[in-house]
Amino acid sequence: MSKALFLKNLRAHWKLAAASAGVLALYFSVILGMYNPENPGIIGMLASYKLPPFLLAAFGFDRVVTELNGFLASFFYGMLMLAFPLVSYAFLANRLVAALVEKGSMATVLQAPITRVKTAFTQGVFLICCVAFLVLSVTLTGLLLAQALFPGLLGVPGFLRLNLGALLLHLMLSGLCFFFSCLFSDTRRSLAWGSGLPILFILLHMLAKTGPGLHALRFLTPFSLYEAMDYAAGKPILTQAAAMLASGLLLYAAGVWVFHRKDLPL
Repeated sequence: MSKALFLKNLRAHWKLAAASAGVLALYFSVILGMYNPENPGIIGMLASYKLPPFLLAAFGFDRVVTELNGFLASFFYGMLMLAFPLVSYAFLANRLVAALVEKGSMATVLQAPITRVKTAFTQGVFLICCVAFLVLSVTLTGLLLAQALFPGLLGVPGFLRLNLGALLLHLMLSGLCFFFSCLFSDTRRSLAWGSGLPILFILLHMLAKTGPGLHALRFLTPFSLYEAMDYAAGKPILTQAAAMLASGLLLYAAGVWVFHRKDLPL
């Protein structure tokens, strides 16, 4: 790995990572503030807004849960924690490789005594660190706020499992974004595939929740490996976690390989 390139990325992109972490923490705070252990009737509150039932189901807001872990799994980790980080690192993955190639900046990077493999590997490691930072920021925010607002109600092991699962899921999805950024030499195709395919997965995931007849659609998306309620409840998730970890690492490795082998317009 190139330390100089990693630090250059940090100087260029820390504001994006910090802003994304801040927005995620804000969303988490809002959702946590809606929890009422004596009357967890958020479904009734949402129903008062006259939202269609299928829309509530699509966002995972149709479940009545009484304990804090299940509440967070349903109302935060069921959709917000899936979609928002994806937006951040999809654009970041594009900037780290495809945008540099398109602008001609990659030629300058490769003029230094650094190989293509080391360059791509460094960019991949930086993206993984950013993803881990986003999940870690939510984890720490949750532990601190839950202890302050609802002492003793948060099941810490289940909450940590929730966030570990989210980390592995985003490792896999960010690996997909990184692969397309390495595959293409222009930002148009890199973003079209790197963000378009995960967004399609999210739409299918939401559609699968709207009715029993569409439930099978969930198996067409990687989100079937991350059922937040199962992670919070302590159900067996080793197979799903291992699949996400392996898929993520393979996608990052594939990105490094294609970048090493491709013809660059330098």
